[in-house]
Amino acid sequence: MIAETKDEMRDKILDAALKRFSNYTASKTTMNEIADDLHCSKASLYYYFSDKKSLHFAVLEKIGEYFISEQEMEAEKDLPAASILMNLLEIKRQFVLRYYRLEMFKILNDNSAETIRAMTIMKERELAMMARIMKKGVAAGDFKIDNISEIAALYSQAMEGLRFSVSDCLNPKLEIDPEEVEKIIDRQRLLTEIFVKGIKQ
Repeated sequence: MIAETKDEMRDKILDAALKRFSNYTASKTTMNEIADDLHCSKASLYYYFSDKKSLHFAVLEKIGEYFISEQEMEAEKDLPAASILMNLLEIKRQFVLRYYRLEMFKILNDNSAETIRAMTIMKERELAMMARIMKKGVAAGDFKIDNISEIAALYSQAMEGLRFSVSDCLNPKLEIDPEEVEKIIDRQRLLTEIFVKGIKQ
């Protein structure tokens, strides 16, 4: 019962921090403000998170799990593989535009062991998901692919190359520009159309 109560409090802190970070950014949010929102002491926050950076990372982990899970559910739908690939881009667009104030790159670029571990797991899940989508396309007779894993990796790398066009979507403060995000998603849609045409049966 005690463990469950602790988990509930931790979730409440994450939800309060997410709300604050989404509206005001993490850098402009203080631990005092989050504590005030929760009507608790700042010491209570530090019981669960050693500092604001660890709280920021935990928030990103939480929404990252939601993001990849939503994509995985989309990948399992009874739809043509090409449609699923396009739908995933829309999920990505909505996610980034909803959470662009979270200053994701300030955490993701720190190259800490914890960040590298989390990003590695996320990329592995994304790659496995892409392989399942390609396999679905082959099974339906829509795609002609000899090496599914290789093509899935190639597509993921191509999307990542556009996704992390840092000079395009970030300003010098590592803040995401929503207008540039729209442009990158448009490029990803175009590249997906070209890619699908290349592997169509």
